[in-house]
Amino acid sequence: MADNCEKKENHVCTECAYLLGGYAAMFGAVFSYTDRATPGWPVLYIETPEGQVSHHIHPDDVRVYEGLRIPVVDDYPWDGHSNEEKYARIGRLNLRIPKMTYAKPRYGSP
Repeated sequence: MADNCEKKENHVCTECAYLLGGYAAMFGAVFSYTDRATPGWPVLYIETPEGQVSHHIHPDDVRVYEGLRIPVVDDYPWDGHSNEEKYARIGRLNLRIPKMTYAKPRYGSP
């Protein structure tokens, strides 16, 4: 996963960091530097009702999470999920989260 963002020319990594911030805010999260293959890259772990999801965060994107006060935890346990299982968990989770509603403007009215 980290290889896809290595050059930081890929803005998708930053967008993903912002989107994961929503899950981190909802369910809580921790950063842990547990992947020895990517030293300096924190792994964001989120424990959801559908199970753990984790994602490597580009070091430049850690700033995205500043307001969420996500703690850094040494040796946080990874449950062994694959990317496919992570995406399946996120898919199931998305179906469980109720749609958020807001007042929609009436088009054509000032």
